[in-house]
Amino acid sequence: MKKLRIVVADENLDYVESLASYLRTAEESSRFIVTYFTSTEKLELYLDQGESIDILLISPGIYHTNLKVLNDTSFIFLDDDKLTAGSTEHNSVYRYQRLGQLVSNMLAIYYDRNQTAGKYLARSKQTKVLSVYSPVGGAGKTTIAVNLSKQLALNNAKVFYLNLELINTTSLYFSSSEDNPSLQIFYYVKAESPQLLSKIEALKKYDPYSMVDYFDIEINADELLEFNESDVKRLINGIVETGSYDYIVIDLDSSLHERNIAALKESDQVIWPVANDVQSMLKTESFFEEEEKLVGKENIIKDKLLILQNKYLDTGLRTTNDYSIVIEGNLPFIENWLTTQSSIEILGNDLFNQELQGIIQSKIITGGRSATSIG
Repeated sequence: MKKLRIVVADENLDYVESLASYLRTAEESSRFIVTYFTSTEKLELYLDQGESIDILLISPGIYHTNLKVLNDTSFIFLDDDKLTAGSTEHNSVYRYQRLGQLVSNMLAIYYDRNQTAGKYLARSKQTKVLSVYSPVGGAGKTTIAVNLSKQLALNNAKVFYLNLELINTTSLYFSSSEDNPSLQIFYYVKAESPQLLSKIEALKKYDPYSMVDYFDIEINADELLEFNESDVKRLINGIVETGSYDYIVIDLDSSLHERNIAALKESDQVIWPVANDVQSMLKTESFFEEEEKLVGKENIIKDKLLILQNKYLDTGLRTTNDYSIVIEGNLPFIENWLTTQSSIEILGNDLFNQELQGIIQSKIITGGRSATSIG
């Protein structure tokens, strides 16, 4: 698969070495081939050889109109002024922003011009899509999803957290210095816009504490109610096609809305929390007894299940024994979470995350699972 060939040209050697080093990291090396120059003369010698370049990221001090660049090269200027970056007649990015955000802004410009580029971008890391779902409200889906996202990131994975709940609580767990909301991503998905890849790069946010990318979506139930199966597939595949992520973690509510069923179908693995109570077990068994009617095909979700007992207390009660459900991991009950208000407390509990990391290592990263989760 094609990698993007990027040339960085800037007078500041420390800056170009820092940016080139970032683009050559193990996480990004599967996507980019990077060359850099600090003088106009050396850049001209390189271009005179007729080298094919996808993106020329260049400072105004090195650029001149006689550079011999092929027509399909995207010129993007490194702008010193944050207020003018992106607003001039030339495409530009602010040079002093976080490097990850600079690369996202650069790719947004490139994808906007090359609307089919995502289909050819290298995707040597196979993105794994994980959904967290349960038909039981209050099972702890979001708590598991946000902690799962962070704990995967701690394994040096690139992670995107995607909340598709009707009423989402993303802002309670993730925050970013970028202040533009991401809600308009739904417009580009539903419009089947060829700019979708560009907009994903432009509208995603990064939470530095969890090291996770996400959409900062204001609560808008109407948008989610209108999201159909095709829309969900288009959004998930758009994130995959950026070539940026090892994992996409999808946080779903407990409804049987079409968007949830679509996400479950698109997932490689479904993390399904249950509680040690009759309601949780009965609803789980009933779902799979009716799976063909609900999903359209038997075992399409059952075969990729990872059932976890959440809020686990070793009290001697064994509701699970009365049902043909195999529990593949236990996540402890954290009493402090009943009253906690801090995202750091939710994402930083050592006891919970120790158990979650064990599950990640044995059941997600290695792909291990029981042969049958529900008999």
